[in-house]
Amino acid sequence: MSNPIEEKFLSNFDINKKYVVALSGGVDSAVLAFLATKYSKNVRSIFVNHNQNHSTDLELQAKYIANQLGIAFVSLQTSLEPNASETQMRNVRMKALKMNIEEEEYLLFGHTLSDRVETFFMNLFRGTRLQGLKSTPVKVNKIIRPLLAVSKQEVITYAKKNKINYLDDETNFDNQINRNWIRNVIFDEVKDRFTGSLEDKINQIISEVEYALPAETRFLKFIKSSKGYVEIPISMINFNNPELISSFSIISKLLGMSGMESKEIDKIKEVIASGNQVSFYGNWFCLKSSSLLIFVNKHLWSEQSNQDKLSYGYLNLEKVEKVTSHNKWNLAIPLRSKNISTRTLENGDKIRVNGTHQKVTEVIRSFGIKGIMKEVWPMMILDDEIIWLPGIRKSDAALDFHKENYSHIISASVEKGKIENF
Repeated sequence: MSNPIEEKFLSNFDINKKYVVALSGGVDSAVLAFLATKYSKNVRSIFVNHNQNHSTDLELQAKYIANQLGIAFVSLQTSLEPNASETQMRNVRMKALKMNIEEEEYLLFGHTLSDRVETFFMNLFRGTRLQGLKSTPVKVNKIIRPLLAVSKQEVITYAKKNKINYLDDETNFDNQINRNWIRNVIFDEVKDRFTGSLEDKINQIISEVEYALPAETRFLKFIKSSKGYVEIPISMINFNNPELISSFSIISKLLGMSGMESKEIDKIKEVIASGNQVSFYGNWFCLKSSSLLIFVNKHLWSEQSNQDKLSYGYLNLEKVEKVTSHNKWNLAIPLRSKNISTRTLENGDKIRVNGTHQKVTEVIRSFGIKGIMKEVWPMMILDDEIIWLPGIRKSDAALDFHKENYSHIISASVEKGKIENF
């Protein structure tokens, strides 16, 4: 094969797999879709409408590209406000795309070598540690970036040669956006002053950083996560250990960040030193609980996707037929009970224990749960009465249900996943 772009593309593309192209209407994703459909018949496309000024024009262009290539096209609408930040759009986009790919499909992004170099500088200027200088990876789980070794200019030249239609996103010329400033101002000035390809020079540095850093660290097996929750033992934290800082960079990706910056490291130090809870990033909070450093996202923690199995962070509640013994991790209720529900803490909540009404906040705190964890802990409600704090306490009424030998049982379990294969 004589075309270098297609050679680089195929080095990261398996023609036997099923793919979904994240189609934006711009040149990068247009070329990506063109190449994907040239070498595979198992390709479809998704456009994420960010609800911004030029989103409608980009959606029409993306749909036109898909029609020209003869591939299925889906547009996903978002509820973003106009003038949303790049970070907000990226987070919503990633969530929408991941929710709309099938188990056997792989998600393709059109990021180029130029994007990779821009991310390198973004992380550098933000004060990221060494792990952040690895920049954008070609593959992460089911996400693949087949054009990551191809420069932006090469992509544009290829599009013109093959008469691939695309639309320039006007926001790419707004230098108030940091990434655009790096691309349109910094890069141009560097290229005027120094000879040779800036992309090639920085890519070489990225490759050396990847080679120098271990693929895994011994800390990974101690980091656990679930929906809206990440933890690491405080005893493992030594801010003078580069390997540990590398693990923080991995944690940052679990939180949806591009890298762990100096200001975030300072917040972690503050939490460990003072024990205070701090707002960390986006909707995430950082706090210390017993021997653990914890990150919690209240919205993700309480988000439900399955009516039969309620999930609250690492706590799962589901109906079971029987249990070997009745304890604080399961609840038996009358079979015909209809007015049963779950919710999180509200002001003034009380639970009846040993004949007296106790404040739920005090019961939870006595169990070692505090801060935002106290706010997100689920409670089971029957006829407007709190009857169960899963894993913590049952009300007098709930204990009486066991005596009646009710067989309608709800079981709570803890599921925290390791990230060794992150």
